[in-house]
Amino acid sequence: MNGGTLSSSLAGFTILEIGEQPGDYAALLLAGLGAEVIKIEPRDGAESRRIGPFVSASRDLEESLFFWRYNLNKKSVVLDVDRREAQQVLAALSSKADIVLLAGEYETVAQRLPLWREFAEKNPRLIVCTITPFGLDGPHRTIKTTDLVQMALGGIMAVCGYDPDQDLAYDTPPIAPAMWHSFHLGGEYAAVAIMAAINFRELSGEGQFIDVSVHEAVNTCTEIAIPTYIYNGQVVMRQTARHAATIITHARLTQSADGVFMLASLSPFEREQRALSQLADQMGIAHVLGTPEFAQLERDDAGAAALYRNDILVQIIEGLSADDLFSRAQALGLAWSPIRRPEENLEDPHFAARGSFATINHPELGRTVRYPGTVAIAEDGHTPHFSYTRRAPRLGEHTDEVLKRAGLSDADRAALARKKVIGSPAGISAA
Repeated sequence: MNGGTLSSSLAGFTILEIGEQPGDYAALLLAGLGAEVIKIEPRDGAESRRIGPFVSASRDLEESLFFWRYNLNKKSVVLDVDRREAQQVLAALSSKADIVLLAGEYETVAQRLPLWREFAEKNPRLIVCTITPFGLDGPHRTIKTTDLVQMALGGIMAVCGYDPDQDLAYDTPPIAPAMWHSFHLGGEYAAVAIMAAINFRELSGEGQFIDVSVHEAVNTCTEIAIPTYIYNGQVVMRQTARHAATIITHARLTQSADGVFMLASLSPFEREQRALSQLADQMGIAHVLGTPEFAQLERDDAGAAALYRNDILVQIIEGLSADDLFSRAQALGLAWSPIRRPEENLEDPHFAARGSFATINHPELGRTVRYPGTVAIAEDGHTPHFSYTRRAPRLGEHTDEVLKRAGLSDADRAALARKKVIGSPAGISAA
């Protein structure tokens, strides 16, 4: 990998992204590190172009906000990869590529993989990474699935949701985390594995074949649920806005005086107990925290003491605005926070100061659009570790550029276009 900042660490690397939505995020991460990502799409466009919301009511596939978000910095080539005539194009591209990312259902990826094994024999430095729902082997490999199904089968939904009733029975269903969560997890595993394979290639000169299972990636992110069951034989219980645990912990959500939900809790440290007492004093709330009487109550009935402390906490939160409460809690070392809506972060001065959002020009709109950009900056305080500077490509926007650079002559490209193996169709819509 190249030196300098992380945002240019993959400069000079070429990645071919072929397949469906689970590969979008992995390729996006690598594009943010400076790699040239060539997204190979069918003539009617990638599946992710059909996912809304859209900029306008026309549902034009060039206006999918989902596609825009996950395909920054990439180039688009229209190529029907499963046609026999496409093999000469893929061979030319593979000879110059460093990484190939094949994503989709098992049957499709397994059908395409032998060709890439052939190409890897001619280009032994080639790294091929597959992302499939359940991996390339095992009894579940052909099961049809979605992001939501992955959340259910992987176990994450079982530890996300609302509290049980007093009898520890649930009358509410489990809840899935944010949409596309499973594809993010699979994409992150793929990106990390690819980076490791690049390091290995620099040492050995050899490429790798990587088999990523979205199901396994999800399953590893169930926090303490699996080790708690394996080692202690206990099942954790999902709880509102807090970690699943084998016991029901104290509720942490309370609305402030101005109606904002606050995430507020107390750790079992004397420092935080004192801070709670100080906040109560500031507000003139009568209490016995910190007195010998309360210390005796804790010795006699820890549960009753905890309920009393929680009642004081609720009174404090309900008596202050969210901003006032946040400031006072921080001043006393309490990690309490308002629960924001996602869009509220756009105006946050801290995000602005750290350049967390990338402002990217969309000439077809005549304006710029802000995107989530980076989570870290270099030591200079200005250079992002992930750099996104170009909007998502229009369908087939780079077909001629990429194929010409791969060595296909004007005559070759014209012949392939006539056979509809390559092309740059316009005016498509989701309808």
